[in-house]
Amino acid sequence: MVVPPPILLIAAIVLSYLASAIAPGLRLGGPPLSFLGIALIAVGIGLFLWSVKIFQKHTTTLNPRGKPSSLITAGPYRISRNPIYLGFLLIAIGTALVFANVLAFVGPLVFFFFINTLVIPFEEDMLTNVFGATYQNYRKQTRRWL
Repeated sequence: MVVPPPILLIAAIVLSYLASAIAPGLRLGGPPLSFLGIALIAVGIGLFLWSVKIFQKHTTTLNPRGKPSSLITAGPYRISRNPIYLGFLLIAIGTALVFANVLAFVGPLVFFFFINTLVIPFEEDMLTNVFGATYQNYRKQTRRWL
């Protein structure tokens, strides 16, 4: 993993903005989509904050490169192995909806690609090394995204 996930999220938002600015004629629907976008951003931020609170409660690292001290399976981690990244993805999609341009969706797609192919596999290998069978059982029972 080379780029930290929050930086990938910021890059996705910037990419969405730039892509939508290049072709303003590819606009989507209007206020209803913007409101949906704002709602997705709010849900994404809420999911992120909830996940961070769980990490703090278990006093383990949020750093994807750091060695975790405990495997978290409570809260949002009961339904997704990656609720922080899911929250980030919701923020990226919500931002694309606020920009209301077809090309703005390139940002969330790029974010998903990098998180799903580079970041998550790196973390899964590390969690397997640290927690072994306990993590493998959790992985079998809980989906990567939803």
